[in-house]
Amino acid sequence: MTFLAELGSVYLNALLPLFLYCGIGIVAHRTLELDRTTLSKVSVYVLLPPLFFSNLMKVTVQSQDILKVALFCILALGTMATIGKFYSKLVAFDTATSSSAVLSVTFFNAVNLGFPVALFAFGDEGLLFAGLLVAVNAVPHNGFSMYVAARGRMSRRESARAMARMPIFYVLIIATVFRLVGITLPEPVMAPITTMGQAAIPLILICVGMELASIRIKSMDPKLLGIVILRLCAAPLVAAVITSLIGIEGLLRSVLILIASMPSAMAPIVYARVFGGNVESLTQAVFYSTIGCFFSLPILIMLLT
Repeated sequence: MTFLAELGSVYLNALLPLFLYCGIGIVAHRTLELDRTTLSKVSVYVLLPPLFFSNLMKVTVQSQDILKVALFCILALGTMATIGKFYSKLVAFDTATSSSAVLSVTFFNAVNLGFPVALFAFGDEGLLFAGLLVAVNAVPHNGFSMYVAARGRMSRRESARAMARMPIFYVLIIATVFRLVGITLPEPVMAPITTMGQAAIPLILICVGMELASIRIKSMDPKLLGIVILRLCAAPLVAAVITSLIGIEGLLRSVLILIASMPSAMAPIVYARVFGGNVESLTQAVFYSTIGCFFSLPILIMLLT
């Protein structure tokens, strides 16, 4: 009973801020005449780059784990994307919906849910490994999700051009070079960058709330149920197999499996709004997989601990 009570407390602490921000977006959408596309572009082009730059300048990682985690990210994302693409063809989704299905199946909510759940299940060391995963996964997660979202409406060449215009990749390169050569920015420079980055997550969640307010959550379509099952049930199995194949053991293995089993990420909703894609199906996948994780994660945590 204590286990369930503490787990419920973690879910409450992780989900309540999310619901509050999304609730603000729902109210704003219904009471104000706001342009969702413009707000989404502000979050993607203006606020996300400072967020990633400040995080990469501050994050502390253990060098011996970086290569293994990077390989895990590549294999896990690639495998889940392939599964999502195969499922989309199996159920005959159109191009835009197929793009959103791949995003829903492939990308997981590592920060809003992953961090607190890792801390509860494995303590401070578990949180450290979760931070390592997010740092290493930043480029493939955001880069590939932007590309898949763009492919919902654009050709390969147009998608590549859209990605080339994204400032986030140049920011990540600059931050990596700064870390390698030991360059640190003075506090009067870093402070506004950090402050701008801190505004990214709330605005993204507000945009998600606006998307939720613009659609009707209907009874779950069997095709959508398949996407949710793949995200919550297939993902941990894929993560377990990959960690075994590349020799990841112990606590790091448990944390990687746990974080990879989170519900569908919300950031791709904003990317789909900016670049194209079936935003409604993606938003519903996020909604239902988040509800479903209340049932899947307790079982997974008990198996891993």
